[in-house]
Amino acid sequence: MKNRISNFIKRVLGFAFSFLPLSRVIIFESAPDFSDNTKAVYDEMLKRGLNRRYKLVWLAFDNDSRLAKAKNVQVLRNVSKLDKIKKEYFLCRARCIVCCNHFIRKNDKRIPAFYLTHGTPSKSTRNYYTIPSYIDYCTVPSEGVAEIYSYHLNFPIEKIYPLGFPRNDDLYRNVDIKTPLGTNCDKIIVWYPTFRQMKKGLKTASTHALPVIHDAESAKRLNEVAVKNNTLIVLKPHFAQDVSYVKDLGLSNIRFIDDSFFTEHGMTSYQFVGSCDALITDYSSIYYDFTLCDKPIAAIWEDIEEYKQNPGLIDNFEYYMKGAEKVYTADELGKFISDVANGIDSLKEERNEIKNLTNYSTDGRNSERVVDFIIEKAKL
Repeated sequence: MKNRISNFIKRVLGFAFSFLPLSRVIIFESAPDFSDNTKAVYDEMLKRGLNRRYKLVWLAFDNDSRLAKAKNVQVLRNVSKLDKIKKEYFLCRARCIVCCNHFIRKNDKRIPAFYLTHGTPSKSTRNYYTIPSYIDYCTVPSEGVAEIYSYHLNFPIEKIYPLGFPRNDDLYRNVDIKTPLGTNCDKIIVWYPTFRQMKKGLKTASTHALPVIHDAESAKRLNEVAVKNNTLIVLKPHFAQDVSYVKDLGLSNIRFIDDSFFTEHGMTSYQFVGSCDALITDYSSIYYDFTLCDKPIAAIWEDIEEYKQNPGLIDNFEYYMKGAEKVYTADELGKFISDVANGIDSLKEERNEIKNLTNYSTDGRNSERVVDFIIEKAKL
């Protein structure tokens, strides 16, 4: 009953405000708040001074305070009644909506909605993830993956625009990572595993929170390899996973971080990733992005057959992953670490082929292109 009343009020407000001109407001959304492709677009708009002509409004979903205060910027946290009223007002009057995770439903059909997406699909999402029809424009990283997005996100290909991922520009903006990590290791390898247990409605067949290092003993052996090769492994697990069985060991050359690390040290996730010497991942979209760095990649492959069954993978997945070393065991992961330490990069040619297929450009100007596109379509 409460939801019906709320929806009725939204319709009434939408009808009333539809007779008024749109206001000078741009709405932003990302999850986590103030991150990903939306944050890169926001930063580019600030750089151009659009906040002098438009109010930039972030719809926030938690109490994160990372958003730097800039002129004519407002954050609505959706907790107070006043914030909720303001949100509905802006959704009726904004010049455009820019989102990349949650879909923000506009209250006036005149408002163009831009969905920037948040990663090239590796896992099949067609049966549970659909871009709603009220999204007007979907930007993707390249023409080579446009059909993948269209099929797996159930969205018309004529509304998909390959312009590059804005967040990927940060991969070229290297920063000092040894100081905040407190290490003098020769090499730093970042490990971004995807989820392996459950996330909301999506389940996987894997029973391990982390691949390959299933217990304390395998973690200790991997740490020994890292110590021998003077390499630090920085592991950023998926937030839904319980990795305490490794984390609590306090191993010298396996370090755990989360999103707060980037906030604390004034960098973005991709500035950090781009500054590392190699990547370990699996079925995560970060693989496609990291090919831009022209550095070695390992893909954990131990549960590939399980993933093929549940949730499923995109067609030709193994072709797209040809640029990564396939790792089935802890020993093979140890070999990859040794290879990186010794400058061995055997899949460079294959990785660059996939880089060119799945990324619009290597010029580091994706944010500029996407902002140009938004300005054109929203008539800013």
